[in-house]
Amino acid sequence: MKQSTIGRNIVDEISFGAIVKIRDQLLEMQRQGKKVYRLESGDPSFSLPPHVKEAIKQAIENNKTHYTDSTGIPELRKAIAEKLVRKNKIKDATPENVIVSNGGMNALYVTFRSLLSPGDEVIIPDPMWTEIAEIIKLAEGVPIRLPVENYIEEMQKYEDDDKVKAVFVNSPHNPTGLVFTPKQIDGIISFAESKGIFIVSDEAYEDVIFDGREHVSPGSKYDNTISLFSMSKTYAMSGLRIGYAHTNSEILYDRMKKLLRCTINGVNSATQYGAVAALTGPQEFVGQMRSEYQKRRDIIFNAVSKSRYLEPVKPGGTFYLWAKIKEYPKEVKDSWDMTYYLLDKTGVGSSPGPVFGPAGDGYIRFAFSADTEHVREASELIEKFE
Repeated sequence: MKQSTIGRNIVDEISFGAIVKIRDQLLEMQRQGKKVYRLESGDPSFSLPPHVKEAIKQAIENNKTHYTDSTGIPELRKAIAEKLVRKNKIKDATPENVIVSNGGMNALYVTFRSLLSPGDEVIIPDPMWTEIAEIIKLAEGVPIRLPVENYIEEMQKYEDDDKVKAVFVNSPHNPTGLVFTPKQIDGIISFAESKGIFIVSDEAYEDVIFDGREHVSPGSKYDNTISLFSMSKTYAMSGLRIGYAHTNSEILYDRMKKLLRCTINGVNSATQYGAVAALTGPQEFVGQMRSEYQKRRDIIFNAVSKSRYLEPVKPGGTFYLWAKIKEYPKEVKDSWDMTYYLLDKTGVGSSPGPVFGPAGDGYIRFAFSADTEHVREASELIEKFE
């Protein structure tokens, strides 16, 4: 029998995710009975709000466990549209231009796959959550990395680049915690408008924002925006995989529907009813969660500020602390070494900056999404480690 051959595929260009290496080592240390602190990745420590649990339970008991519309159950799309109008000021949002996705990542995938043709460029911040560049590559696009601290100024250099089809916005920003001001959002909109291109706006952390800062949705001001959201961060529904997207473009909406049908063909039915309850029910949970995250932020920021080796960047949002390595221990040469050194000396997990892009060289990231006492203990170890 002739042996089958498998040719090169775009998927071969995608990594398995460097943070997984750190996670695997932490889990192995746990199995060995060692005390570890899971600050390597962001998963909210909070439990589901009781009314969300009850809605999911009732959906199962009422046998709402069958196929749903591939774009989401009507009740959820209606709740999303109303939230987008009320909270995000996207005035033309309707159930007919909203899709429900299997988490925020699925929304990102169907967006870029719908938007890009081979060779199209997308401007993204550097550093940036690893998966953004990977998903753009899967859509056969080309990520153009620009330093996040000078994002608007740097993108002007691409004003005459006809290959640029979109600019990506992530505010609050993973991994630095930067929150774009209304003026900065206006600057990004002005650039996109002058080129007639789309803004892809990832607003997963819209509610994890501190010190009274204002979250601005570009879609409230610019029609050619694809607005992406997640239930994971706002309602601690990370494992239930619910995201959603809004677009005014009929062409893109049709493409996104097709991709949903050919990939997930609809999100878990019971969790969609939970998402309805989350969006339409009491919202006190969101404020309480935000306050606790801000407490955790202050704990870890203050501790890392006293570290011999690290200089933290105070985040305006998200649950990540981005820290510059200001001095390396003798055995340490780079961010990866520092991550493993810290893990070995203290049991505290972190993520090496370069996994987020070239601008991350010389940095590491801590996630303070873990339990407050967990964050407090880890912070004390970071402050004192030698």
